Amino acid sequence: MSLFASLQNGVSGLNAASSGLNTTAHNLANTKTAGYTRQQTIQKDMYYQTFKVSNNGAMKIGMGTYVADVRQIRDMFLDKEYRLQVSRQTFYEKQVECEQEVEDIFGENEGVEFRNSMESMWEAIQNLSTKPESVVNRQLFIAQCESFIETAKNAYTAITKYQSGLNTEVAKQVKEVNDIADKIAALNKTIAEKEASGVENANDYRDQRNLLMDELAKYTYYTYNEDIDGKVQIYINNAPLVIETKAFHMKTESATQTGLYNVVWESNGFGDVYKQDEAYSTAKKTDTGTLYGILTARGNKNAVYSDVPQQPNPNDKKYLNADGSFNQTLYDTDYGKYKDKVELYNNTIGNSILTQAEAQFDLLINGVVTMLNDVFCPNLKDKNDDDRITIKSAVEGTTKDANGNDITFKLDTSKKYKLLDVTNSPVGADDDETIGTELFVRTGMSRYTKITLDHQVYSDSCVDSDGNPLGLAKDNGDGTYTLYVYNEENVSIEQDKTDGKYTYNYHDDKDGYTDKTTMYTITNLQINPDILADYSLLPVKENSTGGDSGAYAQDIYQKILTAWKSDFAVLDPNTKTSYTFDEYYNEMIGNFGTRGSVWQTIVDNQEKEVQQDEEKRQQIAGVSTDEELASLLTYQHAYNAASRYINVVNQMLEHLLERLG
Repeated sequence: MSLFASLQNGVSGLNAASSGLNTTAHNLANTKTAGYTRQQTIQKDMYYQTFKVSNNGAMKIGMGTYVADVRQIRDMFLDKEYRLQVSRQTFYEKQVECEQEVEDIFGENEGVEFRNSMESMWEAIQNLSTKPESVVNRQLFIAQCESFIETAKNAYTAITKYQSGLNTEVAKQVKEVNDIADKIAALNKTIAEKEASGVENANDYRDQRNLLMDELAKYTYYTYNEDIDGKVQIYINNAPLVIETKAFHMKTESATQTGLYNVVWESNGFGDVYKQDEAYSTAKKTDTGTLYGILTARGNKNAVYSDVPQQPNPNDKKYLNADGSFNQTLYDTDYGKYKDKVELYNNTIGNSILTQAEAQFDLLINGVVTMLNDVFCPNLKDKNDDDRITIKSAVEGTTKDANGNDITFKLDTSKKYKLLDVTNSPVGADDDETIGTELFVRTGMSRYTKITLDHQVYSDSCVDSDGNPLGLAKDNGDGTYTLYVYNEENVSIEQDKTDGKYTYNYHDDKDGYTDKTTMYTITNLQINPDILADYSLLPVKENSTGGDSGAYAQDIYQKILTAWKSDFAVLDPNTKTSYTFDEYYNEMIGNFGTRGSVWQTIVDNQEKEVQQDEEKRQQIAGVSTDEELASLLTYQHAYNAASRYINVVNQMLEHLLERLG
């Protein structure tokens, strides 16, 4: 090998050592830089030149060294694990936050716990039962009922406002995700351009991109891969967020009925970003990301009591055939529908802490309200103890519409109706002994449609104690009768286009009927304005039809007290335990606390997991000052050795040229 070639070897050594020094210095300079990944210089032999071949083999001379790569020391598997755990942590942090908000709302509402409101109403009922003739006791009872409804409305409204308030956070996080996607797409382009020649790696740009991907994991879980050009492709639920140098944006859409934001893709054609009709799952990695955490905790509607499925009661008279046998087919059909509703509940209402709180709380209020209304305004039961009555013949009469105009209303024999028990219903303490005045009213529908008739109405299944036909309508004493038909919560009053007369239209679960104004739900309830204007209208006296005119009805308070201490509903359709009103509320609040504790435990564990994963990442990718100083000395010695080698070769050349000529 010539001396000039040897000189080249020395120069290559200088360059390689210099590159190592620069890389090490770069590492040391970025020790505290967030997201920085340790870099390492990879050196390789340049090539070998054969100068002699013998029987024993070829003799070769190395032509120096070169820097093959300046690589990042990073573990892609640890990156994916870290991002998954971070995403899971932020999801459960949002669940904990929303659960604590629910506890705050029920635990303290303008300085008064909701439990106190229930206790006060219970005490007012007891006081009224001891002295029902007392106007003061009646006033106190009605005032406590009014306070009960107002407190319930305040709590429910606070939850719905909190739900709506999360719109701001959803919109903010969608913007953050879009901004991150734009930056990653821009870095994809920069990295591809810098690395196109194959001469160098755009490591610092890669660090910026990795840091953005770490940040993105807080908002949402995603999958990704890197193509041959160094560009990262990112997908959320198999929909593209970043493809090469293009970012696909999300946007928010306001739901028509609730105003709650849904997150959808803006232009990639994939529709909704997240599935909100399926319960989150650790196995499916859907319990991830604070954005989905918000949507999950918030739910996609303002839930009411009817969203909690109620198991069919086999003792319901609807399951009896005409001969008294049990209709197993009908029951099995209803039970199958119930199971479908439970599955839907678990995937939607029960999957969200806020909608679950709304539905369960509304069920409690509905239970209290309907119990009191049913005691003061009991509906008739036939000889088979069925509260749905088939009238003997079709009837037509007059009633008032919403504007006070007379309309013709008709009932037929093909349907069953709930009717006020005009014989046994308690009456008001007013001079007219008014019946059918409910305590709590729906804002969109009265309790009864009062149909004025010119004849009495009968049913084959309704008889008195002597077996005689029982009149279903109230005798007004002037040749007219009033039939009180209960307006059920799944009906609307509509005009028959064929004859212009009005009748009921019964709705089922499939026809999309969503009018909450016909339901005894919190936002639709108020104390009957007629009772507030005249306390004597509260039905507290015996019905004169039963021969006890003027006496106060003691049995109604016993019914209320008994019902208050009796089981009324299960808290959750996945359980079988039924609770009284007080037990139900305590269990509901306790259940929220239990879920919150479980979620907090998960958050604590996730924090540890994230910390451990980050420590593992730093052990590989982090900059160790001691190690870098050792590398600095190594490359410095290599540089000095190459320099001395060049000096020796230079002296040899000088000697040959100047002295040997």
